[in-house]
Amino acid sequence: MATQALTHSTVELTRDLTSPPEEVFAAYADLDARTEWVAPEGQEMVYSDGSFRKNGTDKFKCGPTGQAEMDGQVRYVEIDKDTRIVYLESMTMGTDPVAVSLVSWQLDPSTKGTRLTVVSQVCSYIGDDIVEGTREGLGATLDQLSKYLENR
Repeated sequence: MATQALTHSTVELTRDLTSPPEEVFAAYADLDARTEWVAPEGQEMVYSDGSFRKNGTDKFKCGPTGQAEMDGQVRYVEIDKDTRIVYLESMTMGTDPVAVSLVSWQLDPSTKGTRLTVVSQVCSYIGDDIVEGTREGLGATLDQLSKYLENR
């Protein structure tokens, strides 16, 4: 069987949030809080391990609600409290690689609260679907983060 060519893309999304950077950062840093907003509607992310610190790892399964079969792992490269989070994320299905991404969350203070910019540099082993899924899923996740912060 022929090996599929890798697909590379950069997804960049920005949201203006009404909460200050320290509240946005805390919503990510607290695994219980993150679990409330991270999975888009109709999807789930089930964490088996979470260690939010430099060189720490999160391990999880994700996918449609009740069918979370894709394995994910995050390794935190840099965490600058209330300012920035940088991590490597790898996704697999069984033993087969699906995608690897370098992801950064930049939290900049703004007059309204926080300007959040998230950049995901995606390397997909299975074609363009993962890139579009990253764009749609990340967009939905950031919208849910905004709602979560507004309802606190």
